[in-house]
Amino acid sequence: MASGDPLVSVLQRPHVKVEDVAILIAREANPILDEHALRRALDGLGAEALIRRGLRSTPERDGQILAELLFVELGFEGERDDYYNPNNSYLDKVMIRRKGIPISLSVLTMAVGERAGMEVEGIGFPGHFLVRVGGPEGVYQDPFNRGELLDGVGLRKLAAKSLGAEMALHPSYLEPIDCLTITIRMLANLKNAHRRQGDYARAMLACDHLVELTQAPEHRRDRGLLAHALRTYGAASEDLAAYLEARPNAKDARVISLALEEARDEANLVLH
Repeated sequence: MASGDPLVSVLQRPHVKVEDVAILIAREANPILDEHALRRALDGLGAEALIRRGLRSTPERDGQILAELLFVELGFEGERDDYYNPNNSYLDKVMIRRKGIPISLSVLTMAVGERAGMEVEGIGFPGHFLVRVGGPEGVYQDPFNRGELLDGVGLRKLAAKSLGAEMALHPSYLEPIDCLTITIRMLANLKNAHRRQGDYARAMLACDHLVELTQAPEHRRDRGLLAHALRTYGAASEDLAAYLEARPNAKDARVISLALEEARDEANLVLH
């Protein structure tokens, strides 16, 4: 995964943490971000959680400590009224506003828990990111819902809500995912949030990272469409053509072909 992308470089470091990636993503959007101050704030929260934890604890108690500290006392909560606001995805903004989406609040919970000596892992539950506290025999926690601890019944209800009542709770939904996979999910959220707001330049920045990290044709398609919207038709043509070459029988092939034809026409007009 050789690349000049700074995210790629961070992910290649040994023992990289999700917070390292989240802070880099936040700094790209906010160049004056004080990274050291942000980390000190996380250190303070982690120290408080460690004091409450003491020398001996259980996964359930660890989860309760995190829920009480972050979501009861400090008031962090899931943003329901303005869910697609990009600020919900940037760790620095989440710390200031105390609102976020499931994955950003999970990253916060992981960062604080790890500082307190807890084992807190990201769980790539479809449609609703969770954490697991205490390893394979531990407890599942929902940071978006004020740190609620979920048993089997709660997990099945969440699966029915997120995926539809007819979908079973597959064991793979409850497995921890690595830093790269979490990063891809964070970037996909940012891409969609900025695109919904019409901020195609920031959406394209997220897409650039996604292309570098995954090489997936679908991300090249999305980047091409964003380039088209930004009237950078040469770049749009290159990405859209690459998508069609990789996915000639895609359901959206006809639509993308038309967009590619238009991009090429516009690029030729610029050249002439």
